[in-house]
Amino acid sequence: GHEVFYGIMFDAGSTGTRVHIFQFNQQPGETPTLTHETFKALKPGLSAYADDVDADDVEKSTSGIQELLDVAKQDVPFDFWKATPLVLKATAGLRLLPGEKAQKLLQKVKEVFKASPFLVGDDCVSIMNGTDEGVSAWITVNFLTGSLKTPGRSSVGMLDLGGGSTQITFLPRVEDTLQTSPPGYLTSLQMFNRTYKLYSYSYLGLGLMSARLAILGGIEGKPAEDGKELVSPCLSPGFTGEWEHAEITYRISGQKAAVNLHELCASRVSEILRNKVHRTEEVKDVDFYAFSYYYDLAANVGLIDAEKGGSLVVGDFDIAAKYVCRTAETRLQGNPFLCMDLTYISLLLQEFGFPENKMLKLTRKINDVETSWALGAIFHYIDSLSRQKSPA
Repeated sequence: GHEVFYGIMFDAGSTGTRVHIFQFNQQPGETPTLTHETFKALKPGLSAYADDVDADDVEKSTSGIQELLDVAKQDVPFDFWKATPLVLKATAGLRLLPGEKAQKLLQKVKEVFKASPFLVGDDCVSIMNGTDEGVSAWITVNFLTGSLKTPGRSSVGMLDLGGGSTQITFLPRVEDTLQTSPPGYLTSLQMFNRTYKLYSYSYLGLGLMSARLAILGGIEGKPAEDGKELVSPCLSPGFTGEWEHAEITYRISGQKAAVNLHELCASRVSEILRNKVHRTEEVKDVDFYAFSYYYDLAANVGLIDAEKGGSLVVGDFDIAAKYVCRTAETRLQGNPFLCMDLTYISLLLQEFGFPENKMLKLTRKINDVETSWALGAIFHYIDSLSRQKSPA
C-alpha cells in the first residue's frame, strides 16, 4: 500500500552546482520518509558562465546542467520520469550578478529543463532569498529529526552561518515572540495540511567572511583606499599578510603592541554587531542545531569531533576565543583569523539571546543525510504540487 516518489533539486551556489536526487516512501495517511539520496557536484558555479550568455556560448554554461540531468536519468526509474519534479534554486552567488545576466542564465537553464523528460513547472528555476534558505533548512532538520511527523512534538531551531549571510529559524510557541517580532521576521509555511508561523531571518553582511571584512574596517566590494593596510586588533600584533575576499585582495595586519588581544577584539566586534541583530527571549527554550561555519570552527579547535559533530554550550566558543586570542602570538603559522572568528561567533550567539549555558547541537548529517536546505525545498515544492492537485 505504500507509494514511492522522487524529487530532483539543483542547488546553484556561488562555487558550484550540485544535484540532489531524493527517493521518498509514503505509507497511506502518513508523512513521507526519505529512503535514498544521490548527490553530485560540479565546479565552477553557474555565475562563472555569465559572460558566455552574451557570447551566445550558452552550450558551455548548460553542459554541466546536462551532465547532472543525466545522473538523474540514471537514478530515477524510467516509469517515474514524468511525475518527478525538477527544480533549480540559486543562492547568494547569483544574487551578486547584474540582474539581466542572472535572468538570462536562468532562462537558459529553464529551456534545458523544459527539454528534459521530468516534471517541469513554470516556477522550476528561481533565485532564493535568505529566508527561503532558512525555512527550507528548517524543514530539512525537522523532517530528519522526525519533528514534522508528530504534530505537537516540539520542533527544533536552525542556525546557519555562511560566508555572506547568517540565518536563524525556529517555530515560536510563545505569543510574545509573535507580538514583538519586527516586520519581515515572521513567515508562514504551509506543509502537510498545517500552517506553521515561523520566525526566520537572514542577516546579509553578517556571514563570517563579510564580518571579517567589516571587523578589518573594509567596505564590501571596494579595495582599500590607496592600497592601505587594514589593521585589526583581532589579528596578533606581529601578523602581516594578504587576504582575498570577493575577488579583492586586502593587505592586513595586527595592531602593533596590542595587549590583551581578546578584550580589544571583543570590543571591536561588539561595535560591528551593535543594533544589527534582533534578540528574542524564546531562543533560550528551543533546541537548536547549528551548521556551516559554526560547525567548522568548533571542529577546528576541537570542541566537537570533525567527522561526527557533537554538542557544546554557547560559552565554549567564548572560552575557546579567549584561549586562542591569548596564545595567538605563538601560533603565527596557523589560521591568523581564528581569534577573530571565534570571538565573532561567540558574540553573535550572545546577540541572538543565547545564554552561555545554552546547549547547541552541531552536525553535518542527521541519520546519514546532509542537512542542506535542498531536501526541505524539494519537499515543500512537492507538497505544494499535491495541494494544487487536490485543494483540500
